[in-house]
Amino acid sequence: MKKLLATLLLVAAQTPAAAGPDFATPDPRTRSTAASSGTRMVAPQDDVVFDHDSSALLESGQAQVDRAARWLKRHPRQKIILEAYADSSGDALYNEDLATRRAQTVRDHLAFRGVKPDRIVLVIYGETVARPDAEPLDRRVVMYATDQPVQSVVTDALERKHALSAVWLQQRALYVQSRGRPREAGGVISARR
Repeated sequence: MKKLLATLLLVAAQTPAAAGPDFATPDPRTRSTAASSGTRMVAPQDDVVFDHDSSALLESGQAQVDRAARWLKRHPRQKIILEAYADSSGDALYNEDLATRRAQTVRDHLAFRGVKPDRIVLVIYGETVARPDAEPLDRRVVMYATDQPVQSVVTDALERKHALSAVWLQQRALYVQSRGRPREAGGVISARR
């Protein structure tokens, strides 16, 4: 029994520890290196994973989003970017829709936890950066915080990172931009929580 326990402890010590969610752990970087340039992600950042062909939050994903909502309440000048992905199985249009539904699920959970919808930007990638073999890590929403203007984040995502589209609220109007011009999508809408 002692030998088995010693072996398990040795294996555990050699296995790298999984990184904790960034919205729950203090940022070890100084403020100057953590400031977003609008062209790259900065701390905090977290990946919310989903089951195959699903947009439902797993229990672990709910906890991650809850932690992000608490962090955002303490940092009122930050916005949260939700980059949504799908794996390569299935049709590209279906995967774009699935990624969009995943981002909307995270957005809705954040709003339910008190994050104002105008602080949330959805950036949809679908399967554009997925690996050829359907990988579980391709089924995710990456959440990261930034203090950069929305248009700077959206332009970078669409032009440099090749996102399919971006969606955000601004002064109670819903905007959608797809590698072209931004457009108001339906006029003034109510910002529900």
